[in-house]
Amino acid sequence: MISYIIRRTLMAIPLLFGITILSFAIIQAAPGGPTTMMMDPSMKPSDREKFEEKYGLNDPVHVQYVKWLGNMIKGDFGDSLIKRGTPVSELIMNRLPNTILLMGASFILAAIIAIPFGIYSAMRPYSKLDNTITVTSFLGVATPNFWFGLILIMFLSVKMGWFPTGGVATLNADFNLWDRIHHLILPAFVLATADMAALTRYTRSSMLEVLHQDYIRTAKSKGFKEKRVVLKHGLRNGLIPIITIFGLMLPSFIGGAAITEKVFAWPGIGQLFIDSAFQRDYPVIMALTVVSAVLVVIGNLVADILYAIFDPRIEY
Repeated sequence: MISYIIRRTLMAIPLLFGITILSFAIIQAAPGGPTTMMMDPSMKPSDREKFEEKYGLNDPVHVQYVKWLGNMIKGDFGDSLIKRGTPVSELIMNRLPNTILLMGASFILAAIIAIPFGIYSAMRPYSKLDNTITVTSFLGVATPNFWFGLILIMFLSVKMGWFPTGGVATLNADFNLWDRIHHLILPAFVLATADMAALTRYTRSSMLEVLHQDYIRTAKSKGFKEKRVVLKHGLRNGLIPIITIFGLMLPSFIGGAAITEKVFAWPGIGQLFIDSAFQRDYPVIMALTVVSAVLVVIGNLVADILYAIFDPRIEY
């Protein structure tokens, strides 16, 4: 197992290298630049040239990339072009805990709701509850996060006053655990909705296939209770495709977090990415792209490791 993890990690290095090249090329090809957002159009050309020379923006593209890559390997993502003098790593680390909290809560919420619903749907296919769960799942997949979030804010926050409209905590208030949870509920639920719906469908399909296997019928014929057969014998084998979905859900949580954080004014890296994209803050955009790519690689690696844990037949 250890040798497999090392091998997969080494294989990820050229992949991440290719992602940095592609991302850097796309950003450079975008119209405009950070100077467009930061400088007055009437500014003298000499002052503009001094600024570009200071940050290396007038260097050839390949020179800029090599400099950036060399610094990134050392752990230095440079300074923000918009918030001058502020290291990019500092901006990310200040917001990363909030995004991890939001993603973790959404991940747990999606799992504890979707998997039991999917199992029950597979145990009672085409029943009234199964049809209700199916319709609800399709609606959850089809509903955009930003629209659903705005609807919840309008009804549950503005009209009913049950939840705050946004933010991670009450402004200028001392730390309070319930206050943090209260602010977390709506954005976590919105972020989990689409993945919850998809995971329910995948769980149902996987368990339907497993419950029709011969060993399940044999276990039932021996007089074991249905609950024990499903949870002990069926679920463990049905988890393999579900684990794959969990591995693929990690990057989707990151993408969904960007929209959800913007809607709920949640100070995370998703909101930072959107703001940096509008302001053309290249160092921040590149740093967040690399962080997202690393999380995708980690998600797939964790999924492969969980295969062997849940299914002893799989060996690396």
